Amino acid sequence: MSSGRRLRRDLRGLRSGGAVVLNIVSLIDVFAILVFYLLVNALNAETVPVPPTLKLPDSQARAVPKPSVAISISEQEIRLDGRLIGQLEDAETLRRLRAALQASAAAADTEADINIVADKRLPFRVLNTVMTACAGARYGHVSLAVVEKPAVPVPAGGA
Repeated sequence: MSSGRRLRRDLRGLRSGGAVVLNIVSLIDVFAILVFYLLVNALNAETVPVPPTLKLPDSQARAVPKPSVAISISEQEIRLDGRLIGQLEDAETLRRLRAALQASAAAADTEADINIVADKRLPFRVLNTVMTACAGARYGHVSLAVVEKPAVPVPAGGA
């Protein structure tokens, strides 16, 4: 059937109160692909595991952490990627941490990233010692995990 005859027939059907047939299969396919794409990309967020005993400091930074090795430091213990390294008061813990970091860095071919998840009540000297151990093990990019707090609005008309 030619397209002209079909168009005249469809117009005649509209004038006489007939229903118009709409093929929505293609539209459903597009929406299904869109939903699938959004679900896959929404689940792709990087989260750093935070033990429930830690209270992280607040920050207004907007950078998203990259997938990397994570060190968790509570007031009692140190963990590397969830694996217990030792208690903070134990003198051997720092040596074991350095050995574990060097073994982990040896698997990476370049300077790797590392995230430190530390309790905000932790003394800075402990945090500084861990960061020094990370730098000694060829971790070139050290990040500290914080809790994101809302940005403070800048008042209009000045600083």
